[in-house]
Amino acid sequence: MAGSGSGEDGQRPFDEALLDTRTPGEYAVAPDGRTIAVSLQSTVDDVGRHFPSELWIGGLDHGLTRLTDGHAPAWSPDGARLAFLSDRVTPGHNLPYTIDVAAGGGETSVVGEPRLAATPKGSAESVAWSADGSRLLVLAADPGSYALDWSARAVTGADGVAPRVRRPRDAWRRLFLVDLASGEAEEVGPDDLSIWEFNAAGDGMVVALVSEDPTGNGWYDARLVTLDLGARAASPLHRGTRSLEGITIAPDGRHVAVVEGYSSDPGLLTGSVTIVDLATGAATDPWPGLETVGRVTWAGPDHLWYARYAGTGTAIGELWLNGRSEERWVGDAFVGPELTKPSIELTDDGTVFGTHQAHALPPELARFDPTTAAWTRLTGFNETVTAGRNFPDVRQVRWTAPDDGVEIQGRLITPQGTQGPWPMIVAVHGGPTWNWNAYFSDSEPNAVLLAEAGYAVLQPNPHGSSGRGHAFAEQLLGDPGGIDLRDIMAGVDWCVAEGIADPSRLGICGLSYGGFMAGWAVTQTDRFAASVAMSVVADFRSFQLTSEVAAWAESILRARWDDVGGPYDERSPVTQARLATAPTLVIAGELDRCTPVAQGELLFGALADAGCETELVILPGEGHVPVSRRHALEAIRRTQAWFDRFL
Repeated sequence: MAGSGSGEDGQRPFDEALLDTRTPGEYAVAPDGRTIAVSLQSTVDDVGRHFPSELWIGGLDHGLTRLTDGHAPAWSPDGARLAFLSDRVTPGHNLPYTIDVAAGGGETSVVGEPRLAATPKGSAESVAWSADGSRLLVLAADPGSYALDWSARAVTGADGVAPRVRRPRDAWRRLFLVDLASGEAEEVGPDDLSIWEFNAAGDGMVVALVSEDPTGNGWYDARLVTLDLGARAASPLHRGTRSLEGITIAPDGRHVAVVEGYSSDPGLLTGSVTIVDLATGAATDPWPGLETVGRVTWAGPDHLWYARYAGTGTAIGELWLNGRSEERWVGDAFVGPELTKPSIELTDDGTVFGTHQAHALPPELARFDPTTAAWTRLTGFNETVTAGRNFPDVRQVRWTAPDDGVEIQGRLITPQGTQGPWPMIVAVHGGPTWNWNAYFSDSEPNAVLLAEAGYAVLQPNPHGSSGRGHAFAEQLLGDPGGIDLRDIMAGVDWCVAEGIADPSRLGICGLSYGGFMAGWAVTQTDRFAASVAMSVVADFRSFQLTSEVAAWAESILRARWDDVGGPYDERSPVTQARLATAPTLVIAGELDRCTPVAQGELLFGALADAGCETELVILPGEGHVPVSRRHALEAIRRTQAWFDRFL
């Protein structure tokens, strides 16, 4: 298998090397204004832990040193301690810890060992300090909750085992107040609301996104509230016309900013910036037309910075509450600690920094210079990943949508230094409210590895994708597998006409919504010679009744699951499987709560019944995206082997 590398030159195989990538993320700036704490997150699990992460501390000018294992850092008001989360006791079950750290002027020294702060019910997801530094606010998800990470598994209990007994509304996200002196954890959030995220100001102001429905479905309709921790009550602030995510309180405590947009999944939301007056609850969008923002961060009482998708790249800029805006940089790079949305951070002196990556440039901590509009990469965590490696060629491509004539954008990755036509694989992204961007290395399907193995890989961003505004994303609603498939096939035609693709050797693959499209496309056209469908939606009706994010199906189909003969039947790959002829590999995670394993089994069974060549691979212990090295490699290598066999 060419893509996995031979290792004869002493290097690790290319696919293994890419999985060694570590990403700086979850930053916290100390009260001195210059010292930062950063979690360094592994791509895969090599040590029996759930998304292993290390904490590093230091200054942008002084360099970083490793502190301990953990993530989600938060500085105490006096800068003498760091709170963080860790699953060091039970893999997958996070608890809050503190450690004494002396910080000043960007330099740090460790003066203690990690101390367990408390053992609240559930797995901790975020932490913040009280104004006097004596207590912690901890948001924790009950065992059995829908995990808000790429695994989409159930949150495990303290014994490491997810509950097998389920009842309606039996798992909530709760807010606890932890007394550091006693270790007692008191629940302080409303007992009838699930809390998805919160942000606390130093004066005791707490705002949160909450829902009555504690399942993953509740996230889509979460509303913004203020919390009275003493009374365990919530006061309404803002209910968006779309979903909400990424709340942050202004330094003077007068306003809260939140991003509002349509999103198919928690964590993928990008959109407009809404400003809510905390005294009156009045909500405004001072910057109409700015609709692709991932996150914002306050630079002053009336001043923010944003990071946004800009087509197949990203951009950053400044906003003022009077409606003024100024874009400061746009480029063919991705800025953000996670591949789910663009994001930047600020130090107190206004220094802009974040995680920077691009094709052939692994994610590293970087500083932005507003004077030169350039990024300076500050760390070298991933130097061994790229050392001596040759990456395939990449370029942005554009073609015309057949339905409405708008420009469709995408990325084309091809074998380095060679000319087409090549066998070509269409990689359809998940979401669908996500997009192919200037990532160093994608999740499965991994275009870098497929191109290194000799394939051209087209990464289209059709209607429904992020990065083009609300209307472009929402045009897919009511038509999944319709307008977007026509966009994709127009891109295939363009690649054939340009001499890029060999029309007799076309494949399609994808994960999540991309998996749905890979299973659906082969029932709608015979142009693909092979397909790999991973973490699929195969039957919308059973998906509605088993998935933790079933509300997504109702929104994208604009129908009810019990409407017999309607979109739930018409747009399900299993009901059209008799039309499929392309050999199709189906890969599923055993513990996936987003697209449950039965979806893969149904697609496999329907294709087999239709006489279509097919194979089903179930990855034990995995969820939506495999997080163990063993199973991530299994998915990567089986995908390439399938295409090698049929293309």
